[in-house]
Amino acid sequence: MEWCKNDMKIYNVEVAARVAQRYALATFYYATNGTGWDTNTNWGNGHECEWYGVGCETGESNLVSVTYLDLSGNNLVGSIPQEIGYMPSLEQIHLWENSLGGSIPSTLSQLDKLHTLYLDDNHLSGEIGDTFNLLKNMKHLDISGNKLRGHIPHGLGGLTNLRDLRLSHNFLSSTFPNSLISLSNLQTLLLDSNAISGSLPSLVGELRSLVTIRLHENDLKGKLPPFSDALVLEEVHLDGNYFSGTIPHFGSTRMRELYLDQNAFTGSIPDGIGDLAKLEIFSARENKLDSSIPSSISKATELQIIALSNNKLTGTIPAEFEALEGLHELRLDHNLLRGFPDWLASAKRLEIVHLNNNLLDGKLDLPIYMGDLDDLTEFAIQNNDLTGVVGECMCDLLLDVLTSDCWGSSAQVDCPCCTECF
Repeated sequence: MEWCKNDMKIYNVEVAARVAQRYALATFYYATNGTGWDTNTNWGNGHECEWYGVGCETGESNLVSVTYLDLSGNNLVGSIPQEIGYMPSLEQIHLWENSLGGSIPSTLSQLDKLHTLYLDDNHLSGEIGDTFNLLKNMKHLDISGNKLRGHIPHGLGGLTNLRDLRLSHNFLSSTFPNSLISLSNLQTLLLDSNAISGSLPSLVGELRSLVTIRLHENDLKGKLPPFSDALVLEEVHLDGNYFSGTIPHFGSTRMRELYLDQNAFTGSIPDGIGDLAKLEIFSARENKLDSSIPSSISKATELQIIALSNNKLTGTIPAEFEALEGLHELRLDHNLLRGFPDWLASAKRLEIVHLNNNLLDGKLDLPIYMGDLDDLTEFAIQNNDLTGVVGECMCDLLLDVLTSDCWGSSAQVDCPCCTECF
């Protein structure tokens, strides 16, 4: 109680409110092992607004209220006390990257001015519950990287000001709440690395403000709805689920990353992928795609990574890919592709080329200027029907991985410097 009495008379404020917020902070300090924090400057001495990580504003009647609490990455250990709800003027709470355990205090629901809450990368457990449903001013909510279980509350769909919702890396096991479709201002939705099941609502692709959606590493299934109206989407991570059917249409010309790996997509790669002018990464490995690779992909001239391994793709690797000057990685292994791309030496920024385990055939005739690919570290062409020589130009690159069908006295490929022969 000395903390509450100390310095109470030298400020012209309402004493009851001062006692409440000072008591709440003192309780918080002891509940989270304040003496062991990395920094606890001034805590317990002088005015609470001068304590490390505490921010205040002066309101009506010269009342100085705590509006900001930032003790992120400060070695907090323990649990968040219910008394945190005694600071009704709090607008921002930053407690990420600590060792806080226990449940999320239900009294957070009393902080109706709160618009930013970062509790990510702690050890919080229990269920999310209805704690946040009344926080209508909430814009940024991050409770990812904890041990939370149970369902995602449908009430979150009523937080119409929400811009940023991050629940990744927990143990949430519900279905995708239909109510989230009401979040017309939502820009970032991160639900990855949980156990969310069921299918996606058909209208999820109509969240017009959505910039980033990450749902990877869950148990989602069914057909993926089109994202034709999500016109500002930049990042889509849907890998590591059980989505089936064909790859839908994506309408955003701002798209930079599209991850569809480890699902059960069938059919062809849409020609429209080439219309995603800003696309840098297109990855759809480990699906059941069985078409040829459309040459129209080359219209996406910003592409840096094309990863389509472990499908049933047929035909040849499009010669039009020569136009992709920024291509860093080409992963097309474990398909049914034929021929051999003679344009590889033109892709000056190539770092990784995996063409192994296909039906590539013909004479291997790597041009001498393959030796100009100074960034190249991996070149895998084994388990094909190629014949010929991997020349000195490749040996001079001293690659980390250089593999071909060069094993045995009757090897198909002569490769004196391969790191492994098959």
